[in-house]
Amino acid sequence: MSASPIFLSVVVPCYNVGPAIDELLASVTAQMGDSDELVLIDDGSVDDTAARIRAFVARSPRGTQIVLQQTPNAGAARARALGLSLARGDFVFFCDSDDLMDAGFVATLRREHARHPAMDLLFFSSDMVTERDGRLVPVAPKVAYAQARTYADGGELLAHHLRQRMYTAAVWTYVARRDLLGRSGAAFTERGAHEDHLFTLKVILSARQIVAVPDLLYRQRVRDGSLTNSRKSAGYVVDRITAADEAMAVLRDRPATLRRLYDDWSFYSVMWMLWENRDLIGAVARMREGRAYLAARPLRLLGFAARAARRGLRRGGAPLR
Repeated sequence: MSASPIFLSVVVPCYNVGPAIDELLASVTAQMGDSDELVLIDDGSVDDTAARIRAFVARSPRGTQIVLQQTPNAGAARARALGLSLARGDFVFFCDSDDLMDAGFVATLRREHARHPAMDLLFFSSDMVTERDGRLVPVAPKVAYAQARTYADGGELLAHHLRQRMYTAAVWTYVARRDLLGRSGAAFTERGAHEDHLFTLKVILSARQIVAVPDLLYRQRVRDGSLTNSRKSAGYVVDRITAADEAMAVLRDRPATLRRLYDDWSFYSVMWMLWENRDLIGAVARMREGRAYLAARPLRLLGFAARAARRGLRRGGAPLR
């Protein structure tokens, strides 16, 4: 099968992002080549997001390479799935609408593809940042590579990320070959949160060659009201528990070591979430999924409680991640 004439499709779901979309549009189009495209899904915004996008398209030299699709609000899962169905590139990158791609993002992808023509996935370093006094200030690294690495398969990369405690299911942490997304059977789970857990896991496990580079190529903006920085609900925690159970089912036939690593990562992700939102513990425990998850891990719960208390005391009540 011949390669697509489009090299990279950047897919961006947008919902009420207002002025933030202008900065993203400028940062993406400034580095696009003639064989790249930008696919924007306006997920029922009620602010001026769509108007800002149209105004940008009208004045941009890359306007003909920008696709805007407006839909009634249906959530991130459907918006990303629609964007993927419209994407024509050999590679696809899912970018969040209020985050920032580094100016060297596309050039780095092209460089690594030239070095590794069979590359299925490209991983890179990323940071969480926040805005203070008009400047972006680092909060914490999201994914960090000290040096370039290649992985022979997805299980090897997954194990490395889990051991280094830098695994995340966020779809903006990698660029994927479009035909990999198809053969992996990956789909976004239609729920309010954690819709990308199974998607990313299946994509990684289906990859045949993965390249990771230390280049800092993406900044996740943490702002007031963003999902990362907002107060969680019991439903949000239970969705995370459900995602963990679904992932373990996918890993059923994988090596026991990999299953243990993933289960350990999921357990501590859920527990720190509950530790930071301790008033939700009762509500989560009363929900069927939460009750089953907690009841199956009594000894681990005791061990976590002791560990959290020790770390909380050392940090003045703020748990380590």
